[in-house]
Amino acid sequence: MVISAFEAASEALRWVTGAAVPAAGGATWPETRAAGAPASDDLYGGTAGVLIALAEARLSGIADFDDHAGAAAGRLRSLVAVQAGADAAQVAGDAAQENTDIPDATDFGLYSGLSGYAAALGAWASVSGDGPAADAARSAVRSIAAAAEGGQPLSTFRDLILGDAGSLLVLIGIGGAAERPAAAVIGDRLIVEAEWPDGEPDWRANEEPPCSLPNFSHGAAGIAYALATASGPLQRPDFLDIALSAGRRLVRLGSRPDGTLAVPHSIPQQAWSASVSYGWCHGPSGTVRLFDLLDRLRPGDGWADHAAAGRRAVRESGLPARLYPGFWDNLGQCCGTAGVGEMALDRYQDTGDPQWLAWAGTLAADVLGRCIADQAGVRWSNTEHKASPPELEPAVGWMQGAAGIAGWLLRLARLQQDGPAAARVWWPDRSSGPLS
Repeated sequence: MVISAFEAASEALRWVTGAAVPAAGGATWPETRAAGAPASDDLYGGTAGVLIALAEARLSGIADFDDHAGAAAGRLRSLVAVQAGADAAQVAGDAAQENTDIPDATDFGLYSGLSGYAAALGAWASVSGDGPAADAARSAVRSIAAAAEGGQPLSTFRDLILGDAGSLLVLIGIGGAAERPAAAVIGDRLIVEAEWPDGEPDWRANEEPPCSLPNFSHGAAGIAYALATASGPLQRPDFLDIALSAGRRLVRLGSRPDGTLAVPHSIPQQAWSASVSYGWCHGPSGTVRLFDLLDRLRPGDGWADHAAAGRRAVRESGLPARLYPGFWDNLGQCCGTAGVGEMALDRYQDTGDPQWLAWAGTLAADVLGRCIADQAGVRWSNTEHKASPPELEPAVGWMQGAAGIAGWLLRLARLQQDGPAAARVWWPDRSSGPLS
């Protein structure tokens, strides 16, 4: 049976929403639909990521999942309220009654905690007009700002996915003038915590043995992206200077004799990693976001060429073919084909070049050919070649699962129908402007 991107995405969201579990405020989502799978509310694998996928559905004209979106938004509003101190006792009472945990400690991270709740609520509100969701997003931002200005460390991480860089992007993207001082505090902390191994900045990852993971999710590319994004709104040219210096180091580390650019996965290389990756998290598909942003801020300085070299590395890598065990075993947003496909769609929307839309279609055809489809809906299994069996339990959420793949497929379908001017969902780590 031939299934279109739009149809597969709709069926995948039916499978995703079918996994909802009642929880305080609305519903939460398990990481997989296997018995006993833990529930999560974060942007990476839980409720916030599901809400982003449902925002993609609403933007694509699908209203079938609005009740589930309301339940997801209600859950996130409850979590934000607890952090803000509003109605905390009532929310905690609801949680106890429903045997659902409300986290005690606040995780401020973009893909792991409160910053991600704000991003998801804001994105959903922007496409649906959900006023309470928009209010909760702003409340979350105020809580993040208050913690930062109060001297509370937001995280032991500095990176975009778990740490200060992701929170900085949310303060800039959703916050207003009142949150600018807190954003400056976070940016200054990132600069203080930089290391200068060869006269240019790097940030050590929280890994043992010690190393840096210099690409977008856990390293210099994402941190520099946050600093560059904040430099204009905060009127801090020194933030941009640090980002430019970090970018130059990444170019030096990643430039290859064939003219492509792929920054090493880890420095020094770790035994558990390949020398080079190509996805959003640890490869050019994410790191080119920094180069594209620097090109917009410093046009004519060669950053467009570096971004092109990174995209060329991805195109010439051989993906999505599984060239050898362990190469390209993932279909998701973080480490796999959907994340690469977002890069292709970003380039198409930025330039109107139809080759990028065509290549995204090629990637989608491969993903559609790997789907699991039955009466429950559509989902995908990633592969771990060292496991037995190698096919992993299909994941539900955004970064590794069906929600994220569905979101990308819906965006592709909109672009195929409406061209490069098609509407897109706001993301804090994608250069589409602040959330209005």
